[in-house]
Amino acid sequence: MVKGPGKTSPDMRRIRDYLIAHAFEPVTSEDLERVSGLDRYQIARAFRRVHGSSPHRFLVMRRLQAARKRIGEGAKIADVAAETGFADQAHLTRWFRSAYGTTPGRWAQMAARKA
Repeated sequence: MVKGPGKTSPDMRRIRDYLIAHAFEPVTSEDLERVSGLDRYQIARAFRRVHGSSPHRFLVMRRLQAARKRIGEGAKIADVAAETGFADQAHLTRWFRSAYGTTPGRWAQMAARKA
């Protein structure tokens, strides 16, 4: 399977590609098990070794990148939350603040000033 840090395997590439392709949809452990043929514990260990984070964190970070871009373009935060797979605006705000140290509203204000 995984040969060492920084080395990726076909299983981990399939999981990564699946997470990217389904970033704005609910993704379950069962989905990843089906894609890779591995169990959730093997996935968790190997994915973290290869990508430096859990599959869930990887998925959330893809969502946050898209959300940050859309907010910077002037989209409404509640709409962005729904578009990018977050349960609601509060869910997006908690993750956004955790990842970027500021709220989506504050990010929108800063982006508007730059424009």
